[in-house]
Amino acid sequence: MRSPVLNAILLVLSFSHVVAANDSALPQDVAPPKEGVTVAPPLSDKPPPEYKKLPNFGSISWSTRRLPWVEQGPYAGISGVAMSTNGQSIYVAGGFIPGGDETDDPASRRTSRWAWSFDSGSGSWTQLSHLPVRREYTRGVVHQSMFFVVGGGQISKGRMPPYRAYGECAVLDLSGEAPNWKIHSSLNVPRTHTATGNIGSLLVVAGGNEYDIEEMGYSHRTIRDTTEVFDLTQPDRGWQVRSKIPSGGRGWSASVSNNGHLYLFGGLNWTEEGTARRIQETWRYDPRSDRWREMSPPPLAISGWEAGLYADRYAMIAGGITASASPSTSEVTWSDLVWAYDCRDDIWLRVDGTLPPGAVFNDPGAVVVQNKLYLLGAEGPHGSHYNYFLVAEISPKHD
Repeated sequence: MRSPVLNAILLVLSFSHVVAANDSALPQDVAPPKEGVTVAPPLSDKPPPEYKKLPNFGSISWSTRRLPWVEQGPYAGISGVAMSTNGQSIYVAGGFIPGGDETDDPASRRTSRWAWSFDSGSGSWTQLSHLPVRREYTRGVVHQSMFFVVGGGQISKGRMPPYRAYGECAVLDLSGEAPNWKIHSSLNVPRTHTATGNIGSLLVVAGGNEYDIEEMGYSHRTIRDTTEVFDLTQPDRGWQVRSKIPSGGRGWSASVSNNGHLYLFGGLNWTEEGTARRIQETWRYDPRSDRWREMSPPPLAISGWEAGLYADRYAMIAGGITASASPSTSEVTWSDLVWAYDCRDDIWLRVDGTLPPGAVFNDPGAVVVQNKLYLLGAEGPHGSHYNYFLVAEISPKHD
């Protein structure tokens, strides 16, 4: 399980280490199922009618790489990273790394402190200064020259509590030659698995889970409907609690920012009886008016997927888990399909081209740079984790 060190780790001195991405690696099969466990086939084996009847957005074609700085799966890899882009470089920080980092810290080394940037032009990775705190299942936002890492959790094996959610926001100023992290601010409600974005000068965080060991970590009592907004032009005000998500708490939602709004897609919560319930909803939040509006729902109830914004209009959403509509069953299917949501016209679209065989994802990082969708890391069936770095060429039928 997990928890955090109370005192923030002092900044590690900046250094750079550049490595090339591996373009030739192929996904390996998912880990073998545990005895007595049956894993459902991926969603593309029997595409649901809700998917097949959607209008066609176009297609997507994948190339497969591996992260050169994370051990290979299926029981190593990484998931739950903060990931964002400035339109050229991709920035990654934190994450859950089953194989652990390079430190000898037995309590927390599976919660990553690493930070990296990827140059989409040269295809190379550069290691950045370590995070000042270890974080996993966190979220990232790039605003101008600043990379923000918001909330998340930390393992503290052998301590109490062994896992805990945190509210601190760390920020990396990317404008200098040797970028350094600082602890920036703290959410009012510490959370993992949030939906996060920026609208102009406003950072927005919605939903998430406030892990509680007394609740076995996740329950209807730990899931949050909280919305918080940070105005970068008025930093002294800190995070402001705003209107709640109208239909209740959720985590594991995909999200994008577009045209003054934060969009939330799907997600996960729990019933009072303890059953996980995936959510078939789309919500749009306007932080300036502090209003939520319900939009066209996704074709299926999916959680653990992630999205990047393409052409300043389309949310390209990949990965995640879908489940039976019946709350009485825990049967799940891992999604290897890609979906598009048109933020302008409020419609869902089908994208031809599945994720590579074996590349099934829950809690990946996702960004779009120009006409490419990048997916990083993720969890797979029966405890597997991966060090995938997938790159997809987006080919719309029309703009």
